[in-house]
Amino acid sequence: MERFARDAAESAKADALLRGAWELIDEFGLESGEVCDATYVSELMFEDDANAPAGAREFAAHRLLSSPMGGIYFKLKAKGTYESRAADQIDALKRKAEAESRAAKVEEAFLDEIKAAAAAPAGAKPDRDALWRPSDEDNDARVRRLEALEAYALGEKFHSAGEKAMADDLLGKLGFTRSSEGALKTLISTGTWSRHENLSVRKYGVQIDFPEGTAKACAEVLSNEPVDADAASRVDLTYLRAYAIDDAETVEVDDAVSAEALGDDGQIRVWVHIADPTRWIPLGSPLDAIARQRATTLYYPTEIVPMFPLEIAAGPMSLGSRSDVASEAMTVRADIDREGNIMDFEIMPSFVKLDRRWTYDEVDVELDSATCDEGLRLLYKVASARDERRAEDGSVTIILPENSVNVRGATARGGDGDVAITMSKINGHTPARMLVSELMVLVGDVVARFGVRENIPLPFRGQGEPRLMSDDEWDGIPEGICQDMAMRSCMTSSTSGATPRPHSGLGLSAYVQFTSPIRRYADVLAHHQIKAYLRGEPLPFDEQSMENVIEDVGTTVGGAIRSQRETSKYWASAYFDAQPADARWTATVVKFIRGDDLVLVIFDDLGYETVVKLDRGAVLGETLTLKFVDADPHAGSTNFARVEA
Repeated sequence: MERFARDAAESAKADALLRGAWELIDEFGLESGEVCDATYVSELMFEDDANAPAGAREFAAHRLLSSPMGGIYFKLKAKGTYESRAADQIDALKRKAEAESRAAKVEEAFLDEIKAAAAAPAGAKPDRDALWRPSDEDNDARVRRLEALEAYALGEKFHSAGEKAMADDLLGKLGFTRSSEGALKTLISTGTWSRHENLSVRKYGVQIDFPEGTAKACAEVLSNEPVDADAASRVDLTYLRAYAIDDAETVEVDDAVSAEALGDDGQIRVWVHIADPTRWIPLGSPLDAIARQRATTLYYPTEIVPMFPLEIAAGPMSLGSRSDVASEAMTVRADIDREGNIMDFEIMPSFVKLDRRWTYDEVDVELDSATCDEGLRLLYKVASARDERRAEDGSVTIILPENSVNVRGATARGGDGDVAITMSKINGHTPARMLVSELMVLVGDVVARFGVRENIPLPFRGQGEPRLMSDDEWDGIPEGICQDMAMRSCMTSSTSGATPRPHSGLGLSAYVQFTSPIRRYADVLAHHQIKAYLRGEPLPFDEQSMENVIEDVGTTVGGAIRSQRETSKYWASAYFDAQPADARWTATVVKFIRGDDLVLVIFDDLGYETVVKLDRGAVLGETLTLKFVDADPHAGSTNFARVEA
């Protein structure tokens, strides 16, 4: 009986039997609306199979009628009865079944391709665009599935419920784990994403590549030098000894400094010369629009992603880029007394020539020399006086080590190749770095005073008063790194807006960032406003339009900051994951997170901060010996355990 039914259910034969029975019923059998059962249909189907086993014909007919193909010719009614369908219904259902069959074959082929890609060795993965190619066969379902899978892999905040459902469906059909982690592993294993894919670039929409047309816009600027709107008022300061102080790797020189003693009363005149990118990139031009969209230069462990194209940023915008030609700059002059007070100031477009480029290390050595360069000596004297002046006015100084991760063999987007990761501690509080930092803050102070005095809307930055703890709490914290960490925890978030606001952390009544217009678009806005005012022209931004741009730029910068932070965490996690199993590190407990066994520590030799869950309580300031336990770089998690020294 079973064999008879199986033979009848063979695809080609089944269709012939069902169609034959339907035709007989349609021509000679039931009236419209009448029903039949399996016994009735079996007599039509198997009238030539009189010798079939008892009940086999009825059983085979029942199997055929209840099959998907049977549903094309007959509609199931109540209690095992069937109604024959109209011819046009049958044609429509056949077309539908054929389409579903084609789709199933396309789906099977697609799933096989994905599985094969996941199983292929590194270096033999299929091309991303070929694997996820658009196709009329599946109505571009591959493309939509890739979009859903990528969104799902980024985590809960970055996908919709529909994208999750679509991604889970695909992962289930592939036999992979239905989760964001499963989606990530699928994308990496198929070669769609790189092994070190930078998820944060995707999460926050960070612009790594410059848009089409950027190279053409750069070439236009370089070949057709724009008219200098400030040519008539630029002050020739090429007689000054202008020093640029940067890291050795810096290619975009956006500031230089000069100084001279004014007389016997101890006043020192300082000039800070700022690169003048708006001389080359007018407001609203293609390159200005690109910089506004990017908002900031990005500093990843793998590479620096500039706000402006390097052809311009490290070219005519950069101070001293043309050794035979003076550089256009915006110069802030300030006369400073012995106590660090600003006695007079001026802002002017200028011409300057670099006398020398110094590294921070070179300046530190020079400042410690008995024959220190006179210009550096005066600059350091001003910086020290300003530091003390601001401290008296309530500024907050926090001295914590800085961690630096450097990666070779990958890009800002990630990479598949072998990488070399190094980690080190940076002392960001050397005399040279203090000198530069104080002079940049001085510029921000002067520009803010100028904006307040002349009622100019500028991108002011502010910070509220710290939320200080009680004296008893403070006294219970060890001096040094633990108190500095506690003070950092007390600091409030900074704010930005077109109107002045106090900056408690800096000890200033108002502050404007002005010194990095090659790297920060907010600084570009300040340059446009100040330069227009100095020319006696209408300001490009009123208060409301300035607020709007500050908000837009701030949103982009916020995403960039989060991307840089998450990327550094990824590579730090990968660094520790690659260390020998017997590696050990000493770290200082600097803060309690919860109780006395979930603590924040800083690695003594690396300046690396992380939270550690301890097997027993610790005390603030205690030195621990830690070993690496495990890491999930894409999740940004790295776990350590205490070991006995």
